[in-house]
Amino acid sequence: MKKASFIIFLVLLSTLLLPKTQITLYTSVPSAIITEIEKAFEKVYPDIDVVVWRSGTSKVTAKILAEMKAGEIKADVLWTADPSYYIYLKEKNLLMKYISPESAKVPDSFKDKDGYFTGTRIMSVIIAYNTDLLKKEEAPKNWEDLLKEEYKDSMVSASPLYSGTSLVWLYTMVKLHGWGFLEKLSENGLTIVSSNKTVSQELANGSYKVAIVLDYMIRSLKAKGSPVDLIYPEKNNVLIWSPIGIIATTKHPEGAKKFVDFVLSREGQKVLVEKGSLIPVRPDVDMPEGAPKLEELLKRSYAIDWKDLKDVTDELKDTFSDIFE
Repeated sequence: MKKASFIIFLVLLSTLLLPKTQITLYTSVPSAIITEIEKAFEKVYPDIDVVVWRSGTSKVTAKILAEMKAGEIKADVLWTADPSYYIYLKEKNLLMKYISPESAKVPDSFKDKDGYFTGTRIMSVIIAYNTDLLKKEEAPKNWEDLLKEEYKDSMVSASPLYSGTSLVWLYTMVKLHGWGFLEKLSENGLTIVSSNKTVSQELANGSYKVAIVLDYMIRSLKAKGSPVDLIYPEKNNVLIWSPIGIIATTKHPEGAKKFVDFVLSREGQKVLVEKGSLIPVRPDVDMPEGAPKLEELLKRSYAIDWKDLKDVTDELKDTFSDIFE
């Protein structure tokens, strides 16, 4: 008996001493949300340690570019906002093809047809307002309303030079209204700050009446009692489905696959809903409280050509800089 017990002890000890698999995630997902995902994942997979490097989309892509030039991308998994960037990486053969079994539950419109990346969370760039400063009937209902005199010098937005979602919004506005619309917004006093997080905080503290910002951030603030509310434009809503993908040169493909699987699983999607008020990509996961039905959002959303956005990204950023900086 003693010998058997000793052998069991050695087996358990060796298991505990085995080195963990370490995967590196580059992401633009807000820190509070990615921390919850990391904790939930590591609870299911205690043998895998997720190392997170988090920043705005532009800094994440700049880091990847620098590492490409140095000859090695250090990330195993990439999770940012803008699908157009994944098209670029796919064309450069920098993504590993992986069709997660969980992706069968994700609509085809939210994933790459060849299996190189899959959408994880649905976000919309919306119009938000401070309820202490504006009544609902006084708030803008459509993008064109932002040019009205009553919002002059009291509007704020994140910079598309930093935020991937703001870049998508900029692309949509240029496609719909041309650069003249952005010039008029500048003349009407639209303030540009670094990130959507800053935008939502500035709106909540009453620095601005109106914000162009992400829906889930305003839902979260409203739920916590901040004087904010949001309006999905009556037409040309800007909807973004935030992909996840595995870097082709990963040294830990099995660990990376498990992380992708978890994010796309019902459990992972529930974390995004419950901790981030994000709209899930899976129809079998309940929507966050206060969010419209996804089918309704899709009907009201502008059809974004993600490949075209990839092709014109540099031009968009340069022209935006000329107008606002």
